[in-house]
Amino acid sequence: MKVRHSVAILLLVLLISTFGSAIKVIDVTGFEIDVTRVPNRIVALVPSDAEMLFDLGLGSKVVGVNDWAEYPAEVKNIEKIGGSPLNIEKILSLSPDIVVGNYGLAPKEIEQLRQLGLMVIAVNPRDLDTTLETYLLVGKALGASDKALEIVENLEKRQNTLASFPKMPKVFVEIWNDPLMTAGKGSLWNDVITKAGGENIGAMAVGSYPIYSEEDLIKQSPDLIILTNYNLEEALQRPVYASFKDRLVQVDPSLYSFPTKRLWDGLEALYETLINLQ
Repeated sequence: MKVRHSVAILLLVLLISTFGSAIKVIDVTGFEIDVTRVPNRIVALVPSDAEMLFDLGLGSKVVGVNDWAEYPAEVKNIEKIGGSPLNIEKILSLSPDIVVGNYGLAPKEIEQLRQLGLMVIAVNPRDLDTTLETYLLVGKALGASDKALEIVENLEKRQNTLASFPKMPKVFVEIWNDPLMTAGKGSLWNDVITKAGGENIGAMAVGSYPIYSEEDLIKQSPDLIILTNYNLEEALQRPVYASFKDRLVQVDPSLYSFPTKRLWDGLEALYETLINLQ
């Protein structure tokens, strides 16, 4: 459950890339970005991009956010740029100095904006480790390195306090109930469960969010079943959970859905739940 050293290595790479008054960073697409002045107008393509910018103390510079952005509350008062699809014309009209975009969610839009002459820093946080790396990358590019390092060090400290369990509890996450869908390899949920000390039985299936058979669920007999849709009362009525009623727990899905520092709130909450199973 310890944080990998790759985060520290990335920080060193970012630090030595500074020259003169300009900052040079290489984003997740291998695109080299030279930032000659601190950006004052920033557009965030997806909700987690906006949340991360606010975490870094850059909220006052954000001039455009995704229609679905809800956290923190201040994003509701910022100009909207569409959801899916994004409104390219609207983004251009905001005259951003730089655009921050999750390449895993908006690859076509990022490439289109670059072709139109905008400076875009592409990120792709897929788990807790790459979320830490993203804070450092974005902080460096936007003149918030000190805040980014503060955030990363705090999150690393919190994560490193989690002790291993003698036996890993088996965990099942219900993403949707009809058909029964879970979180598999490549999902944020899978990484959080693993780093909290659990075994995600959804990782046995193929895909990040695979359909999971009720027969396999019963066979695996998980120690904990996590509901992500505030549907505990409904779930308790389903035959598949008849013998697991005391293993069902309802969680705030927002703590596990966005690659931002709130993931560590979810990690700690899950860890406490798993402790009670020991």
